Amino acid sequence: MKVNFLFKSNRILTIVTVLLLLMFSGSFSHQSAQTRRLRKKDMRVKKLIQPLTLDKAHQLVVKQLYKGELGKRAIFGHPEFKKKGVRIASWRSPNKITINKDSWFFFVDEQPGANWEHKASYIVVDRASGEMKKIAAMTPPVEVMRMKGLNSKAISQMGVMKRNLLRVQPRLVAKAVRLIKRIKYAVLVCGGWNAGSNYGRYWNDLQFMYKALKNKYKYSDDEIIVLYANGTHSPNGDFDGNGSNDIDYAATKANLTTVFNSVASTIAANGKFFFYATNHGGDDAGAHKSNLTLWGESIKDYEFGALSKKISCKQAVYVFEQCFSGGMMDDILKAQTYPCTKPSVVIMTAAREDEVSWSCDTEGAYDEYIYHWTSAVFGKTPTGAPVNADTNHDGKVSMKEAHEYAKMKDSRDEHPMIGSCVTGASDVTL
Repeated sequence: MKVNFLFKSNRILTIVTVLLLLMFSGSFSHQSAQTRRLRKKDMRVKKLIQPLTLDKAHQLVVKQLYKGELGKRAIFGHPEFKKKGVRIASWRSPNKITINKDSWFFFVDEQPGANWEHKASYIVVDRASGEMKKIAAMTPPVEVMRMKGLNSKAISQMGVMKRNLLRVQPRLVAKAVRLIKRIKYAVLVCGGWNAGSNYGRYWNDLQFMYKALKNKYKYSDDEIIVLYANGTHSPNGDFDGNGSNDIDYAATKANLTTVFNSVASTIAANGKFFFYATNHGGDDAGAHKSNLTLWGESIKDYEFGALSKKISCKQAVYVFEQCFSGGMMDDILKAQTYPCTKPSVVIMTAAREDEVSWSCDTEGAYDEYIYHWTSAVFGKTPTGAPVNADTNHDGKVSMKEAHEYAKMKDSRDEHPMIGSCVTGASDVTL
């Protein structure tokens, strides 16, 4: 009996021991799994609260806002994050964005190759949460030159803008406007807004037109008035290679106003007035509301219309290359004194009032519409290739013929316009 009791006691002890081991093992296993879960959760939390880098924020922008593909867009990022309370300025608004939380700032040019103003985006990405905000814009931010190109298109564009900086000197030239009484005047204008956005193609546009006026239409230097950027160009302001500076004035609103006033008081009654503008332009609120970019400012369509009203001579021709240039037409025509014979007025624009204008796609560093328009009136391209836009074979190229030729040759996404205040106004020549 004693042996049997001991045997039973040992069996019970063994069973209890096994049960205790199983309980301890299960508890340990449960604790280990729970510990692993807590560790993973802690790693995820740490990952979430780790501030985003510029590269990571850039990846999120492309993935979430552009579905992983930027296409032909150019994207720029500021190398330093923006602190809460910082304001970001555009050309027109000093307070385009106010940063609410420490964030990365990106600028996306949605239409590289178009003149400003055109579709663009300002994007801010919260460093802590990755939350994004996309703000529609129409110009680069003022600080774009301090940003970094993040794709090949932006890197190329940044290189162009840096070269633009070298084309003007860091000063505004101020001098009095003085004109000599002439029978004809040509006023050539390029503002550019600032050095970085004053593209080299605008200088080429002006130079091409300047040579056409002098070489084919026999305008003298005194009859061609050039308003360009801040009044400087490097290495020189010589359009025709004769060693003289052909820039007359900075392209400011004050100078443009004074030039129009001076031309109005000196041009002959039977004279010709020609106005030619290239560079940027904007779309103001309201139908057919646009502006022409100058140096650090713009002139609105109705303001320009009021200037045009002062010109009294036989004929006036206006050519505008800028974005939304079609919006200038109605204000100029409405400003005239009818029956509109002093002067007869014809206006040609690269684009409608609701669309952007473009640089050349295949012809080199020029703007598309006026490259072909100037080729038509000059009778040749900048490289000397002959151009014949004289469709009625009268030995002259009228404004209508030049426009129709340029419109036919224009391969960009723009729709050139022509308008006049009286029948026959577009039949004139330069």
